[in-house]
Amino acid sequence: MDSSTNNETTHEFPPFFKVYKDGHVERYMTPERAATGGHLRAPTGLDSETGVQSKDVVVSPDSGVSARLFIPKINGPDQKFPLVVHYHGGGFCLGSPFMKTFHNFLVSLASEANVVVISIDYRLAPEHALPIAHEDSWAAMQWISAHSNGQGPEPWLNQYADFGRVFVAGESAGANIVHYVAVQAGATGLAGPNIVGTIIMHPYFGGKEKDKMIEYMYPTSAGFKDPILYPEVDPNLSKMAGKKVLVCVAEKDGLKDRVVLKLLRLYQCIKCDPRIAICKLIHRSLSFTQSLTHHIFFLTMDSSDNETTHEFPPYFKVYKDGRVERYMAPDTGGNHLAPAGLDSKTGVQTKDVVVLPESGVSARLFIPKINGPDQKFPLVFHYHGGGFCLGSPFMKPFHNFLVSLASEANAVVISVDYRLAPEHALPVAHEDSWAAMQWISAHSNGQGPEPWLNQYADFGRVFVAGESAGANIAHYVAVQAGATGLAGPNVIGSIILHPYFGGKEPDKMTHYIYPTSAGFKDPILYPETDPNLSKMAGKKVLVCVAEKDRLKERGLDYCETLRKSGWNGSVGYFESEGEGHGFFLLNPSSDKVGPLIKAMVDFINQN
Repeated sequence: MDSSTNNETTHEFPPFFKVYKDGHVERYMTPERAATGGHLRAPTGLDSETGVQSKDVVVSPDSGVSARLFIPKINGPDQKFPLVVHYHGGGFCLGSPFMKTFHNFLVSLASEANVVVISIDYRLAPEHALPIAHEDSWAAMQWISAHSNGQGPEPWLNQYADFGRVFVAGESAGANIVHYVAVQAGATGLAGPNIVGTIIMHPYFGGKEKDKMIEYMYPTSAGFKDPILYPEVDPNLSKMAGKKVLVCVAEKDGLKDRVVLKLLRLYQCIKCDPRIAICKLIHRSLSFTQSLTHHIFFLTMDSSDNETTHEFPPYFKVYKDGRVERYMAPDTGGNHLAPAGLDSKTGVQTKDVVVLPESGVSARLFIPKINGPDQKFPLVFHYHGGGFCLGSPFMKPFHNFLVSLASEANAVVISVDYRLAPEHALPVAHEDSWAAMQWISAHSNGQGPEPWLNQYADFGRVFVAGESAGANIAHYVAVQAGATGLAGPNVIGSIILHPYFGGKEPDKMTHYIYPTSAGFKDPILYPETDPNLSKMAGKKVLVCVAEKDRLKERGLDYCETLRKSGWNGSVGYFESEGEGHGFFLLNPSSDKVGPLIKAMVDFINQN
């Protein structure tokens, strides 16, 4: 699933990212290091344990900057809460408030502090060189400030935020941004919000030695004279907004000394308000601050001292205590996650829905441009790829590809965010996907829980689709639908993109994430052994392969298997010349993406 193995790298900064000669960026990992159930993205909605509600908002349609908004439990009318503007960490090149680690932390903060929190999903380096992250964050602060008169575009901010009690907060690189925003707010005399204070958690600032990664991501930096990296040189420092600062560090954090020796003295020099308790008792300042902890321990456990038991690059490694660290996500640019909403270019609308509350399985729903009342569209059930252990329909590569498919095929698409291995061993991904198919099918009478499916989906024209591991799942779901006689949807066909099935040799990673497999006799891995294959739902299948994909032969085998199985349908075949596995996700600018989508569109729209 890594199409860049033949590409030369020009820059490598583990454990953050590497850059290939053709300019595309591959991230090694996300700050999703603790075992969080496999999913990268936390869905919005009501948190039943705390009563906190969350939703995503678009801050700047021009730049694509968005945010996640958290509202604490409402106990009475006209209730106003302090407002915390949060900026996430991740070395300026990783992270998002939509990720579980940040989401869960901010839910706790909103609940325990009884505050409204808005966390900004600024654009990431290196695709967007610094100081773009700072510029996005400052622009977002100005957008938030426009709500201070109660007339802004976001109702929750108008209704619940007390702009007389505003705080800015962040961790690591986000703490650096927080400092920048607070200084900008004071220096420019930002109208509207009354910034009471600043919360600086485990901050990153420049050190005594140059940082090669920062130099690469921030090519216009003035080095040791740059106020973004070295706040002591900022002529506007004394104008910083707010009257109090809380600085939080961790004893074993490599950045601690830089903070204690520089930042605390710096803030103490410019702040004369006696209410500042600038962390002379840091470890008593916040209940979650402990002595023997590492950098941003409150978001992710540091595994540097732990022995690994299993490593499967470029996918994941497992530590002795059972925690999983993913090397990378199928991410080709900027922010990892795409917010739901209206795509202005195509008119496609998207939203996220919870499919299985008990397991946390959710999905992203795509609706093409509506041109008239009572319009019904073909429905495509999609399952994403990623080796059963990476990926999500909320990630930009999948989201963008499915927006194009929904627009060009004029179809409703729903993509399932099944639980990932190894935290959830196979066949959990298949079971989740089949359960999601049953949930979606319950809408075929127009009485299901999701209005968009009731209103726009034509259950007489249904397709299942997926790429790589998702193609494996799509096949499984189609067979299950036929074998069980699934009522409701009329499954016309399947779109199998760059499929992964078992090979001639055992696959060690698949064996690890699927310990109950029957090996060469397992129908999930070897469809030719499935006694129900001839019952597969639908009357046509489109199999798409890529010329340079090492899995191409198994795609060809799959075509032949279907033809010999007794299944009464037709098999179509499409090959993308000169391309590798999953190229339409990893290299969406390829001129071969258009013909591939056209082949899919023609398949969907053929009678």
